[in-house]
Amino acid sequence: MKTNQFILTALVILLFGLPSYAQTEKDKSIGFGGPSFINTTFAGDWAFEAGGLGGGFATKNIYIGGGGFGLEVKKNNYNYTMGYGGLMLGHLWGGNEKTAINFYVLGGYGGASEDGKDIEKEGDDFWVVRPAAEIDFLITNWMRIGVGGGYRWVTGSNLITVDDGDLSAPFGSITFRFGNWR
Repeated sequence: MKTNQFILTALVILLFGLPSYAQTEKDKSIGFGGPSFINTTFAGDWAFEAGGLGGGFATKNIYIGGGGFGLEVKKNNYNYTMGYGGLMLGHLWGGNEKTAINFYVLGGYGGASEDGKDIEKEGDDFWVVRPAAEIDFLITNWMRIGVGGGYRWVTGSNLITVDDGDLSAPFGSITFRFGNWR
């Protein structure tokens, strides 16, 4: 319980404290948003996740935002669905250059369900942490494309046919970021 209170306090400080250091230069991006597409695995089989990420810059390189993702997989006569989302903290090195490096962590809450031959629809929730690294390419003054990967770590699920290890997996991603990059 005390750990959760500490985490909540730290997040509140980050959300309300860092924006006081926000940049004011007219030629810098103040925020971004866009879709993200992920190749990953689910219980050992290939899966495709789709979602979106968005955020605002608290300093020249550090941003705070959020995101959410979902997937649907059919395996061994079972239908699985999974969705998650949460807070995102990141660092974009060289954000106004033609090529930049982006590190971020998305952490939050999600849920998964299974429906199959001998199971009536069963669902459970879980916690997720998803660190990622991308190389960002400036395409236009208002669009960047990030290509990279990371790992989706899931804990706390309690489904009948899959466990946390089946829900956790490495991934490759392509992310479109729309904002004012010049």
